[in-house]
Amino acid sequence: MTQIADDYTTWDAPYVLGSLTGSERREYEEHLARCADCRASVAELAGLPGMLALVPTETALGMIGTADGAAPEAEPPVPDLLPRLAAAEQRRRRRGRWAALGGAVAAAAAAVAIAIPVLNTTTVTEPPVVEQVIAERSMSPLEPTPISASFKLMADGERARVVMSCTYGPSDLRYTYKYTLLVTGADGRQLELDEWPAGPGTALTVDRTIDMAPDQVQKVEIKSSATNKVVLTGTV
Repeated sequence: MTQIADDYTTWDAPYVLGSLTGSERREYEEHLARCADCRASVAELAGLPGMLALVPTETALGMIGTADGAAPEAEPPVPDLLPRLAAAEQRRRRRGRWAALGGAVAAAAAAVAIAIPVLNTTTVTEPPVVEQVIAERSMSPLEPTPISASFKLMADGERARVVMSCTYGPSDLRYTYKYTLLVTGADGRQLELDEWPAGPGTALTVDRTIDMAPDQVQKVEIKSSATNKVVLTGTV
């Protein structure tokens, strides 16, 4: 240590990390007052404590421990990384190795420079939702009607989802009728899903999830709300 006692070029990193003793710190600060080069070096390293906070403790201490090929000495766990780095450097300085911390700090800074872009560019995307279509059918008229309709039967978990689309052709006859969407299960149970008024040029879609398993849906129909007669039907 006596060979480099007057060489302050390696004191910048220990000074920034707080590993100098009180007397050494005062000595170095007196030197900084008259040395522009060392002041510039300290200024360049001023941001390192914040950067080192991004490096895992084991990684940073490992870098210090391997700077000269030696493993770090065992010590009780200390929650803050910087005191542990300072303590490790003080042990090194007692062995007369001032320059080791500079290499370790540079390695830690390089690790941060590598890690930050990776963290900033990592994105988590949700897997696309794939609809399971059980059946897709055009509905057949059971009597003359201006309605054209089709439906899709899909699985919504353990329940069935029915999406019915219908259009009403243009007509010279002005009319407004009400219709009902009807689903019939394999056990004969019927569910009325929706009711709507329609006239010439109308187009609409009914999308409903029902309390019936997809494999239990047998028919999807449109009936007249006034006469209760089915006008279009589709079998799954």
